[in-house]
Amino acid sequence: MKKIISLFLVILFVSLSFTGCFFNKNETEFEEQMASQLDVIYKDLSKKLPDTSDTEAQKEYLIQWAGTHKVPVSYDKQNNIIMSKKATAGYENAQATTLQCAIGTGEPAEQYQAMATALYLMDKVEKHGFIRVLFTAAGGNELSGAQKISANYLKGNNLINLTWAEKTTFTIGSAGTAEYDFSKPLQWITPTYPNAYEISIKNLNGGSSGITSGSHPNPIKIIGDFLASAKSKGVLIELASFNGGEDAAKYPSGATAVVLINDNDVARFEKWFENEASKFEDNYGDIEENYTYTMTPVSAPSYVISKDDSTKVFSLLYTMINGIYLKSDEGNIVATSNIGTIRTSTGNLDVTICARSLNEDTLREISSTFEVICGLNDVSYKVTDQFPIWDENQDSPLLLRLTDVFKTDFDKKIKNKSIMQNTECALFKTRNPDLDILSMSVNFENGITEVEALQHFLESLNVAWEPASEDSEEE
Repeated sequence: MKKIISLFLVILFVSLSFTGCFFNKNETEFEEQMASQLDVIYKDLSKKLPDTSDTEAQKEYLIQWAGTHKVPVSYDKQNNIIMSKKATAGYENAQATTLQCAIGTGEPAEQYQAMATALYLMDKVEKHGFIRVLFTAAGGNELSGAQKISANYLKGNNLINLTWAEKTTFTIGSAGTAEYDFSKPLQWITPTYPNAYEISIKNLNGGSSGITSGSHPNPIKIIGDFLASAKSKGVLIELASFNGGEDAAKYPSGATAVVLINDNDVARFEKWFENEASKFEDNYGDIEENYTYTMTPVSAPSYVISKDDSTKVFSLLYTMINGIYLKSDEGNIVATSNIGTIRTSTGNLDVTICARSLNEDTLREISSTFEVICGLNDVSYKVTDQFPIWDENQDSPLLLRLTDVFKTDFDKKIKNKSIMQNTECALFKTRNPDLDILSMSVNFENGITEVEALQHFLESLNVAWEPASEDSEEE
């Protein structure tokens, strides 16, 4: 990937020198120089920091970089790195801007493009108001650095989160989450039916339930619905175990249930399973290339869940919200719910669920629905974790001004959106409600317009600006 990006930048700017795509010769030379400087930073990051999860190495690299470039730098106990520069002459009254990107997570080609952008702007922009760069430590879905960074570093007018995406977009809002634990004591009895089967879905893609594009089959829900349907059609079933999933906030990559079936029901149960497996292949075979969905005879267990309790387990899973809960009039996803894990291996039923929503009212509505479902099935529940909502603002001056920079200076219209994933921006907005925040993606394979647009933006903050009407476009 590093070689591809470097080669692309060379080809891009050689081509531009012959086609004259920019306004004049000086502009072309500036673009070529910028590309070269970005490439040097990016390749150095990639070479010296091969492991993106090593925040300690990244901290040492960034501290050394700041010293070499005479940029004031500090760090905290969470391995957050803070760089800053005072306003230059004539920009003393300009807005203060913070650039932020995560370290310790993601693919190298993605993380280091955002980091290279921040370092380039900190080093090369010659005219600017007060500017700060935050490199906040993260790992997987954990945003520990952003959660614990001092509020003193969140003072200012604007904060721009830098990330990577296939095409340039502005993110201006993100969903909040509530994670729930559903539990119920289970009564265990000796089995009555002789035919034991293990029903299993394994090797699904899984991933964060905040990623809502594409299809994400939930094996816990699928197996639970199949068993509930068979039971409702008169099949005599005893449930011996049901376990699956890894994390409340992730799509389960697999689930397994062991059931016992009465002799008279075996034939039709097997036939219905074949139909269910065929339907799964039709719906998900193209996207879940490594999955297995099997029903295998196994030795009968010593104990099964009582009839009354197993009925309530099936009922809970059948009625539980899973998937998209609400869409806007424009068809955009507003709220989702995901069954993340199920366990009976502890002797009790334990189910975790993550609900996501772009507004508080819908989160409360989902919680009320969970309360009703649990009451009907003698299941208790509690909220175990929460994450704040970042409310979108289509009238954000930062959004409108950056949109205008792209449109006026580069004839490029950038769409904006809200996403269902947790973001650092939500944490920052909670800590400083007056901060104008936006997340912007970069991708060097598409060129470096985003970086130049940010430089134009920073250099323009010494002059007053009024928004034009309907400059931004909602995605």
